[in-house]
This record gives sequence, structure tokens and C-alpha cells, in this order.
Amino acid sequence: MEQNIPKILLEQTQFNIPSDTIGIDVGQSLAKISYRKDNEIILKIGETNFKEIEEFLDENKSKFNKINFTGGKAYKLYKKYSNSISTNLINEFEANIRGLEFLYESYKKKALPQSLIVTLGTGTSLVLKRDKIEHLGGSAMGGGFFMGLIKLLLNMDDFFDAIELVRKGNRFSIDLKVADIYDIEDTRVDKLFREFTAASLGKIKKDFDIKSLKKEDLISSLIGIIGENIGTIATLMAENYNMNNIVFCGGFLLENKPLKQILSLLCKFKRKKAIFLKNSEYCGAIGALFFNIK
Repeated sequence: MEQNIPKILLEQTQFNIPSDTIGIDVGQSLAKISYRKDNEIILKIGETNFKEIEEFLDENKSKFNKINFTGGKAYKLYKKYSNSISTNLINEFEANIRGLEFLYESYKKKALPQSLIVTLGTGTSLVLKRDKIEHLGGSAMGGGFFMGLIKLLLNMDDFFDAIELVRKGNRFSIDLKVADIYDIEDTRVDKLFREFTAASLGKIKKDFDIKSLKKEDLISSLIGIIGENIGTIATLMAENYNMNNIVFCGGFLLENKPLKQILSLLCKFKRKKAIFLKNSEYCGAIGALFFNIK
């Protein structure tokens, strides 16, 4: 698990959170851990590695009396530890929203409003948070799609190195913008819409010199493909269910400012409010920690 451990300072009204419980969100790609130490919530994240998670739990078993598991890959660990310690296996959508409610209340000092929750992990899920939680579906596009493509195309396997290249890249050296099609004096399209992609990789024609292609531009285009597709799905879903707020969370957003910018631009165009919360990649683990706490 990571060395630079983020923490969330608890307010006095949040001191009912038990210190003998640990919340663990085991996803396809990343595992997140959350537990209370004194007046803080300690957060850890790392690649999903069952051996490392088991080592952490075994080393710290004297500190905890209960483990609350969530996430798609959690079942194996839940079964392993259910014979020796009190355990719960929690619906990941419920855990995510409970965690987001805590983060929103901690940072915004008010309750999380009715929202569309878009979780970008290995894949992407969309959940409606109203009086009840409703899973609307999702997309196969996400961090797994991105990491698979950069491995196949560029033999890269480090997420943060890839995102650093995205920051340096210019996807519109190979992507065709709406502004590339419509004349600058053509009033049929507004200024904001001109900034969107008309065709991903649309500038790569049959006479394109492959040797001139920069990998940072290609990776930037991949982020654009994913971001604009997820953003379009999310804003259309929000419109369909009369939601003004869209909360974006998940590990794929970790230090991924370019993706956040694309999602924000789409929300602005569709007159939706994009919400990004600090430490939202831990929302599942935090929600698991708070399971059954009012």
C-alpha cells in the first residue's frame, strides 16, 4: 500500500465512528483501506494484491474487531476472514454513496444533494442517488480500457507516467475538432461547442507520417476518447432523470486533471454541475467503514 498516507480530520460530531473497524474496498485494479486512528480517518491505496492485503490485515489484526468489505474482488477475502473475525460484505454502490456523503459533508459542510454518481474505476458505473439508490448501468470504458490500450500501443504500464505525458500532449494534433470543420465566421455553432472533438484521430489520414506521431499526443487522445464518451453518457443520464448534479469519483480520476477538465467542459455545455471531491477514490472504503452508522 502507498507510503504517503492521506488523512481526514474528524469533527466532534463524527466521533461515533468506531476505531475497532476497518473498511476495505477491493476493486479489479486498486484496493483501498480506511480506518479510524484517534481523531483522524487514515486512508491507504495500492494495486489489488491479495497477499499484500492479507499481510496488512494479519499484521494489524490486534487493532480491529470487525472488517467491512466492499468491491467486486472482495468476496475471496471476506470468506477467508469471516471464520476468525466479524465481517460484512457490503454492496459497493451503497458503500460508494455512503463514503461520498461523508466526504461532501466533511468538505462542504452540508448534505450531499440528489445527484448522479459516476464512478470511474477499471470500468465506469452510473448510480442515481435520490430517496433510494438506483444502479442505472455503466460503460466498459474506464481505467482498464486506458491501461490496456497504452500497453498494446506503447508498451507502457505505469498509470502516473502516462498521465504526466497526457499533460504534455496535444490531442488536437491528431484529433479533429469541431472548429477544424466549421469556418470561424459560421454562427451555426457556438464557441464552447467548437472545442469538442468531431472525430478522434480524425487528422490521421492515409498520407499521415506515422513517424511524426508523438506518444504524448496519442495518450492525450485516448483520454479524450474516454472522457468525452463517459461525459456524454453521464450528462444524458442526468438530463433523463432531471439531475443537476453529477458527482465524479473513482481511481481513474486520481491525479488525472486532464480527464477532470474534459468532464467539466461537457457538464458546462449541458448546464450540469460537475462535482469532484478530494479523496473520492476512497469513497468505497470510507463507506464500508461507516456501514450501519447513522
